[in-house]
Amino acid sequence: MAVKYYAQIDFDLFSEPVFRNLSSNDVRFIYLTAHCSKLSNYLGLFRYPKEIWSYDANVKPVEIDVAIAELEDSGLVEYDAATQTIRLVDWFKTLNAPANGNQMKGHIKSFRGLSQVDEGMLCRSVADFTVSSFIKAVQWELTSPEHGKINEAFRPFLSSLYFRFGDLFSNTLQAEIDASGRETQRAIEAVFHLLPSIGTGEVKPFRKGCERVSQQEKKEEDRKTKNQRTNPAVTKDQRENSSVSKQAKESKLALEARQMQS
Repeated sequence: MAVKYYAQIDFDLFSEPVFRNLSSNDVRFIYLTAHCSKLSNYLGLFRYPKEIWSYDANVKPVEIDVAIAELEDSGLVEYDAATQTIRLVDWFKTLNAPANGNQMKGHIKSFRGLSQVDEGMLCRSVADFTVSSFIKAVQWELTSPEHGKINEAFRPFLSSLYFRFGDLFSNTLQAEIDASGRETQRAIEAVFHLLPSIGTGEVKPFRKGCERVSQQEKKEEDRKTKNQRTNPAVTKDQRENSSVSKQAKESKLALEARQMQS
């Protein structure tokens, strides 16, 4: 995973009501400490034991517990005690959003490298990342080669998450699209065919081997199979045998014609 050497914090954070309404400057500082920790990464989703968070913020562990409860109630963080993992909510809606295809591919690689992460937190983080990335892509020129990069990267990535988490992931991604990026709906559908989108309720998962395919994909496969049965491919041997049979038939007809003439 890429090492992070600095933090980017939008100045608008300090005027955000959700930040200003926190109970004290201590809680605000504890929140900012998570942004600046050496354990943080470019995903806003990382393992952050309370003991280290307490040390970084120079406060007692009990103060971290109190702060986490308030920050979660305010919708600023998620914290999973079982895996000691923190998620900075809406991470990719700030300056931390990827700017180009290469950064997006790098983040996907980092997501794949995560281990022992709460499933719901991971799905919400990926949904935030995906929608933010495609919002950025909307601003690119239509002929930009960056479109090809992200389509190539996101297609297998999103499919692998659906295979792991099923409807939990697809519903989470759809909810993020509905809340933050309706303009990305069609672009995301182009690389991920299993969204429970409004008006496309026929998209249902099917098991095929070790992967899932959409109903549309299954119909296309059924159509190809039917065509193969109706119009079976002619092999080289069959073509040669057919040619030999035709020549033999013509030779027989020619012989009969000569006999009649004589």
